[in-house]
Amino acid sequence: MRTPTWPALLFASVIVINAAIAAAPLERAGAAFELPRLKARGNPDDPDVMARAKATVDLLEPGTNFHAQRVTSGTLAYLAVVGGKSWSRPLRGGPRDTTFVSFLAYGSTDTVIDVAGARLRIRAGATPGQAQLQVGYRAASGLTWINTGGPIRFEVHGGRNLAALPVLTLRLDRHAGVWDLYVARRLVLTDRPLGPLPKGAPNQFTVFAGAEGALVSGLVSADENPLWEDENGNGIDDDFEQRQRGALLPRGAASGVDRTRLAQQWQQDPQHRRLQPWPVQRPLPDTARGAAAVTAVKNAD
Repeated sequence: MRTPTWPALLFASVIVINAAIAAAPLERAGAAFELPRLKARGNPDDPDVMARAKATVDLLEPGTNFHAQRVTSGTLAYLAVVGGKSWSRPLRGGPRDTTFVSFLAYGSTDTVIDVAGARLRIRAGATPGQAQLQVGYRAASGLTWINTGGPIRFEVHGGRNLAALPVLTLRLDRHAGVWDLYVARRLVLTDRPLGPLPKGAPNQFTVFAGAEGALVSGLVSADENPLWEDENGNGIDDDFEQRQRGALLPRGAASGVDRTRLAQQWQQDPQHRRLQPWPVQRPLPDTARGAAAVTAVKNAD
């Protein structure tokens, strides 16, 4: 299988802003993520804001999990997961629903992120100091991991080497049994097989931390596309769909040949390919915190 690729800029262009991330208020949490349809104050060309009742901003609480801890770095709060342990949170959506899940996370080598059955893994890259994101595929022989995108840089946080992922959004289409992946606002993978959940099992986001642990600084699940106006829920910008077809695909046709062809056309659209990542609020790595401390001391002198 050919390794899917896209510009490294989507992964490498990370602007660190040491600012507060809110755990509960949608306005502030949405701004921290910069999800276009969850902004408290957007730009005139941003898509329409979605109803707040259709999105859940996770509080990132450890709960009864003694292997996870809420950490504060400056004014930024996030959840730290101990190496070799896991942390889970419920997501919106039922066994036949389409759900969008956006998150911002860091992980050490061999960290696996399971989003209701869609799996991502962090591996060491071919170049020292860089990581490789992989996507899990269910094959007859079992789970196979395929490199996708990258590279991603490793940063040192609390003495641990963690890969700084971009904001990732997954579209989980339970009815069609597929999932899609967005990096920032850009659709990069479509129609990945999504197996059914075990009977009675809820939609769930789980981080299985690698040996040096993992961090989660934001998690949002939504009933609608938080990136684009997407009335039929097929994961494609309605404006592009209208331009390309003259009408939206019926909601019941959110999967299938027509949707797959349209998604491929959108991925190749020059305007879509020019999309840039946005500034995000992130924990400062050890080197940046040290530099900030030295600067503060010098200013005090």
